[in-house]
Amino acid sequence: MTLKSSLEKLNEQIKDLSSLHVQTFTGKVTFTGTGNFTDIETAVQQAVSSQTVKLVAESLYKFDGDSYNFLTNDEGGIPASAMELHKSAIEGGIKTRQALAELVKGAFD
Repeated sequence: MTLKSSLEKLNEQIKDLSSLHVQTFTGKVTFTGTGNFTDIETAVQQAVSSQTVKLVAESLYKFDGDSYNFLTNDEGGIPASAMELHKSAIEGGIKTRQALAELVKGAFD
């Protein structure tokens, strides 16, 4: 199996590993519940819908190297803490995907 066909097969079978999508919002989110991932995700989506949060940075990196990045152009730009959080989330996502890709690669060896 060639490297190209192996990468194509990996891309087809593992969709969650094929891209990294990071969105960073500022604003206020309120929620009830235990604070688990699902509760927080739902609260953020509701805040987006009700416009109590604002998207200030977004990055999408695809498996094939395609990407896009968005940064707000509002006066004052992105708060430093939000930018640091965004960069950390990207770095963490990349490291996680690299580790998972190595695990999957081991299954093909």
